[in-house]
Amino acid sequence: MFKPSKKVVATFGVAVIAGTAGLVAGAPMASAASVNPDLNCTEPILHWNKSGKQTFDVSLTPDTGSAPGTVQAKVDAGENPLRTDTPFPGIGFVGQYTFTLSTGGEVTLTAPKFTADIGPTQGINPPEFTADLAIPQAAPGTRIDLTLKTFALDVYLAGQPNKITTATCQVTGNNGVVASYKVADAPPQNPTLTTTPGQVKPGGALTVAGTNWPAGTPTVELCDASGNACDATKVTGALTVTDGALAGTATIGATVADGSYQLKVTVGDKSKTSNVSVKADVPSNPRKLTLDPTHGPVGTEVTVAGEGYTPGADVYVIPTNAAQQPDVPGLVMAKAGADGKFTAKVKVTKADTTLIAASEDTTGTLSAGAPFTVDGNPPTGSLKQDLTGTIAGGALTISQENGGIKLSDVTLNGTEQNMTGALNTVTVKDYRGGSTGWTLTGAVTDFSNGAGGTIAAEKFSWTPKITPGEGSPSQAVAGSTGPIGKTGATLASAPNADVTGGTFKADAGLSLAVPAYQAPGNYSATLTLSIS
Repeated sequence: MFKPSKKVVATFGVAVIAGTAGLVAGAPMASAASVNPDLNCTEPILHWNKSGKQTFDVSLTPDTGSAPGTVQAKVDAGENPLRTDTPFPGIGFVGQYTFTLSTGGEVTLTAPKFTADIGPTQGINPPEFTADLAIPQAAPGTRIDLTLKTFALDVYLAGQPNKITTATCQVTGNNGVVASYKVADAPPQNPTLTTTPGQVKPGGALTVAGTNWPAGTPTVELCDASGNACDATKVTGALTVTDGALAGTATIGATVADGSYQLKVTVGDKSKTSNVSVKADVPSNPRKLTLDPTHGPVGTEVTVAGEGYTPGADVYVIPTNAAQQPDVPGLVMAKAGADGKFTAKVKVTKADTTLIAASEDTTGTLSAGAPFTVDGNPPTGSLKQDLTGTIAGGALTISQENGGIKLSDVTLNGTEQNMTGALNTVTVKDYRGGSTGWTLTGAVTDFSNGAGGTIAAEKFSWTPKITPGEGSPSQAVAGSTGPIGKTGATLASAPNADVTGGTFKADAGLSLAVPAYQAPGNYSATLTLSIS
């Protein structure tokens, strides 16, 4: 006679922690099933051997979730076919239920010890029990079926603490799946978008790439820095999506003004933006001249030293007056070396000479000049004294107001988010004098929570800003908006010029792109700033 099954349907709550906030969701209902297999039961010492049927009801709570994981298994077994020739009252039993898994391997559940009678007409009727069942690693969407393999009973005589034997019942037929667990499907992935380089000229091309895009034809738009006022006429794109991978190029319109923008890509109902900086080329003249001496009477021979010229170029060196009329008979030729430098000697033969110039072409376009003063004879009755003095160049230094930056906190919500903040102001002091510029760069390490969670350095970006101090002769420019990364990016720079120097305040808005399902924790990284 079989014991009736006691199936149960149950729900319970689980806490899902995202960042620092908790969300409570109801778990799936329990999965329950029943089998009535044929068993062959044997016991080696007391010879309790018997074949027959036994019912097994198993329910899992929850029956859907992650893997690996742990669920509650409720097991309710009917009367066992084992019988004895004579009655045995008050025998202790411990049930061992072994199930095979459809994904491979097996799992055994041990029931609490119970006491029962057994005899010629009375079998063992195990009580219902609940135990933790470990779900192994499996791919999202996998169904894991449990099938009974063996049911064993450890036997304890009345009043004895140690078992004396084990009766094992092997399944021989009419078996089936007694419970199932469904591994939750993987959450949908949001599309990603990257554009390189971070800065282009009007009319320049960007390399566009991304992942997790739906099938379809991509469209591109150029939006303002906040992602609004998007305009498809300011950019053209040749993009494709293959197996979720976005690839191709986007070309910025030739009339787009300098500034910060966002490139927006749309495929179907999915859109994503990436920061882009547009800046036209600023022409600069790297050519410099130094004269020795810088003054003297007519007939003075001047050593002219040049740098920044095209390596191997022929250079025309010639004295010139204030009306830019060259002293053609005084022209000498020089050739720039592999380092772009040259040395030549010219003689000042005219009293109206005010400049010595050196050019790579005959029009004077690719040229540089340095002033020369022709010394005259002092008037009768007057005296002349030459005044000299030395001004020593100072140093190029950087300093900051604070060493720590706190980014804004985020709470995971299934979408990519940004942690934002601001760079502690960096002060650049250039007291060197001369004509040499400088470049201020930064590089960042990967972010880590100290417990195995990381965010790549390439996810950290900035929007640089530079403010010159009053009277600073250098024309400093802010670096490009975009990722900083381990290899570094430019925060600000000042080009070479005839006169350089000054003080500057460098700032930047900071943003860390946090993946949708990033491990929670307190993340930290190190941003290193250097100037050269």
